[in-house]
Amino acid sequence: MRLGSLTRMELPRWTLGRMQNPVRGFLHGGAAVAALIATVFLGWVAPNWGIRIGSIVFGLAMVALYTTSSLYHAIPWRDVWKKRMQRLDHSMILVLIAGTYTPVAIATLDGWLQWLVLAIAWGLVALGALQHTLFPQERQTFSMILAISMGWLGAAIAWKFVQELGWAGSGLAVAGGIVYSIGLLLLIANRPRLWPRVFSYHEVFHIMVVTASVIHFVMIWRYVLPQGV
Repeated sequence: MRLGSLTRMELPRWTLGRMQNPVRGFLHGGAAVAALIATVFLGWVAPNWGIRIGSIVFGLAMVALYTTSSLYHAIPWRDVWKKRMQRLDHSMILVLIAGTYTPVAIATLDGWLQWLVLAIAWGLVALGALQHTLFPQERQTFSMILAISMGWLGAAIAWKFVQELGWAGSGLAVAGGIVYSIGLLLLIANRPRLWPRVFSYHEVFHIMVVTASVIHFVMIWRYVLPQGV
């Protein structure tokens, strides 16, 4: 078969020694280190123990997602372990969403509503983990349903977020969600392809995820933490 007859997506990916997908590996490896620093920072400046714990949960969720993603994409796993790491990698998205809800719920909600939101958010994480373990063939559809459910959870109590965080803080929360959603849509559409061997739609998705995390970090730092003062 002539090289010209191959589609660009069929070309072999660029590797760095034994490192697979080095762009994704380095990007999320660096993000994991930055997330660890952010976790320490948020824990240090948090005004009380409730918000401190919530902020640390958010930070550790970022660390878990980016560490898992970096290892999954960078290491040449054997087939069995590659599938396991893929399921873990995808589960971490739900963990990050719930982790983002945690400090916001602690800072802005009270009583039964606070516990209900946290129970639903982390309950969906547990449900997603069970699904990834027991029914991995249903991964994409079910995971999207869970992610959408988490999004609607935020929409259902948006009035409370606006009341406590103001329009600027709530706007950052929404902006982070929009950035992540755009990245997900690009990933599903397999666009843009750019330089398929090195940097393509998958790398764009990873950049969008990191960008969304940065936006949510700023939101928690500048608007959630002051709620405890």
